[in-house]
Amino acid sequence: MSVPQFDLVLTGGTVANADGDFRADVAVAGGRIAAVWPAGAAPAYTAGEVRDCTGQWILPGGVDPHVHVGITFGDVVTSEGHEACTRAALAGGTTTIVDFAIPRPGQDPLAAVLERQEGARRGAVTDYALHGCFTDEHVGNLDQIDELVRLGVRTIKVYTTYRDELMAGDKLIAAVMSALRPHQGLTYVHAEDNTTIERLLAELAGAGPIPYEKIVEARPESAEEKAVAHVLALAQEQGAPVYFVHQSTPAATELTRAARAAGVPAFSEVCPHYLLLDESAYAGRSGECFTCCPPLRARPTVDALLARTLAGQVDTIASDHCAFRREHKSANAHELRQMPFGMPGVQTRLPVVLSELVVHRGLPVSAAVELLSAGPARLSGLYPRKGVVRAGSDADLVLWSRDGETEISAAGLEQASDYTPFEGLRVHGRITTVVRAGVVVIGDGAVADPPAGQLLPSGPIIVD
Repeated sequence: MSVPQFDLVLTGGTVANADGDFRADVAVAGGRIAAVWPAGAAPAYTAGEVRDCTGQWILPGGVDPHVHVGITFGDVVTSEGHEACTRAALAGGTTTIVDFAIPRPGQDPLAAVLERQEGARRGAVTDYALHGCFTDEHVGNLDQIDELVRLGVRTIKVYTTYRDELMAGDKLIAAVMSALRPHQGLTYVHAEDNTTIERLLAELAGAGPIPYEKIVEARPESAEEKAVAHVLALAQEQGAPVYFVHQSTPAATELTRAARAAGVPAFSEVCPHYLLLDESAYAGRSGECFTCCPPLRARPTVDALLARTLAGQVDTIASDHCAFRREHKSANAHELRQMPFGMPGVQTRLPVVLSELVVHRGLPVSAAVELLSAGPARLSGLYPRKGVVRAGSDADLVLWSRDGETEISAAGLEQASDYTPFEGLRVHGRITTVVRAGVVVIGDGAVADPPAGQLLPSGPIIVD
């Protein structure tokens, strides 16, 4: 009887999947997980490399469902490419990103997807998938959805704000939902009520330019909650699922959860900055660097959102990564209406969540896996290829130890931004090893040039 041969075997660790954890050995061959044996049950085998993982957790690689690679916002264009973004992602334990193919002015959604795919092929070192995007400019392009699905794009983002730039009206949002439904696709929504925001901006502009710190007044919690309720009503009318990106208030997540209880497949995404940072950041040094939409909220709102997340009442944690630099922010600090919104976070998402939610606040590791990997993979149509440690899944793995402490500094990060909203945060626990496609890319013996990332077609999205 022949002895099985593997490329890599991880021994003595604790595997954490979304449904629980257990002591196990994990064998890798040909870029896939070949076997997972309960501790002590491994048969005789040979392996190119065996790593002792005693005292460490073996997690599925992070899946970040909300990444903007090389984003353009107004007149600002970041210089980040797919290689820089995905190298930063790997350094932070994320092995798969889902980028947004947002059309440029005059470009249709299909052309935007094809352009993004080509850009990613030229440098990505994580695997990657894409969300499409429709704006009011693309009302006549709904017939492209069938082709997008054929190309593996089953998630489409719409915005309820940014008139004449990104905004989609009710008829288009409903049409996108309806067109995706037979394909088992999912509509992603940036939900802020545009009428409210435009009215408040007009009032604030009565005195001239609007300084950045007025963002809290211009984009209040009520604007987000009003838009969430409205989009949920559209989803109910269409009998379609809906996913809300970067929810920043407990009321918004409660609306979403209540709709799901009433039969609407609705899902909440939150981000580390909404769980940990508050609006006091705007009054501090370089406060303009913290501008994002929705804005950071008051501390009671932040604490309540964090409590809901710890209680299992949200579905995913994403970075909403935008690699703006200080110069992009400071140049527009005097005028909120020209500010490029967003912050970097693809590298810090997983370490910060494991430190702050698991180590400090007692979230089970399996629950963190659901939020950081399994849930994002499922709601991007990538599960079980991604998001789980089991035979047949891709060998994308993170070894994490509760021991160790580091301080986050922009100077020590791989990402293209020259700042991080988590500057100076002490992170407890550390990523010791990252394996992607069966190759150790972070850790002792890591390769200098990780294998090229692969384009991942999204399969039918299971929303039950």
